Amino acid sequence: MSNRLLPIALAAALLGGCGARYDDAVVLEGQGRYAAAAEEYKRFALAHPAAPEAPKALLSAAGLYALKLGVCRESRPLLERLARNYPDFRMPEDDFRRIFICPDYFPVGEGRSWYYGDSQTLGRNASQRVAVVDHTSKGAVVNSAFYAGKALVSRQKLVYSFLGLDFLERQPSGTTLVLSYPLDEGKAWSARAMGGRVDFRVEKTGLEVKVKAGAFQDCVKIRRRPAGAPSWIYEYYAPWVGRVLTAVGGPGYEHRVTELLSYEKK
Repeated sequence: MSNRLLPIALAAALLGGCGARYDDAVVLEGQGRYAAAAEEYKRFALAHPAAPEAPKALLSAAGLYALKLGVCRESRPLLERLARNYPDFRMPEDDFRRIFICPDYFPVGEGRSWYYGDSQTLGRNASQRVAVVDHTSKGAVVNSAFYAGKALVSRQKLVYSFLGLDFLERQPSGTTLVLSYPLDEGKAWSARAMGGRVDFRVEKTGLEVKVKAGAFQDCVKIRRRPAGAPSWIYEYYAPWVGRVLTAVGGPGYEHRVTELLSYEKK
């Protein structure tokens, strides 16, 4: 080999030796280095699309980005590539949904609880305590207690679950579709609630919302309007937290009603 070609050959050998490897990604994940592992899985899948491990690498990368790192902009394109390029690859629907729904705007995981109060007095006049009391792969049971001052007024039990990418709320009066993912601005759907039709619409995304519990970024604002009603309810949801603010709205006005005072996740 001529001296002129030697540097080119050396560079090619070095590049080949530094290529992405599936086993390296597995090791990085086992070490808890999730960002590096996700990037290595992604690089491997894109560099070796015909490899038997390629679809698994896409799934692993998407899962790490969504569930470990919360970097949703990275996870969804990988799942879409997986579905488009590997139609025979099968994965449990629950696993796909957990990764695809990123961020989760209504998390009902085990050990979560929320404390809400009226916005005017920050809970001195009226408050609500909400807690997940049972959780399975199919859904969660959530108990609420309502207070006027310190006096308990009522209790309520709701059951939440997914049907496909639809998040459902079941109560004694029926089942309501409260969130329909993905929550893109302008998306609308209708559901039954309290015996009548309710129209939902994603009014805004990417909002900052400030309440007693703190300032939350990338929130979504959803309008809930009973069919034919002159006014409606706005509900603001924060990623990985849940509902943080409720307001009453109508033509030309919006008034805060209740807001998140504190929350816990274990």
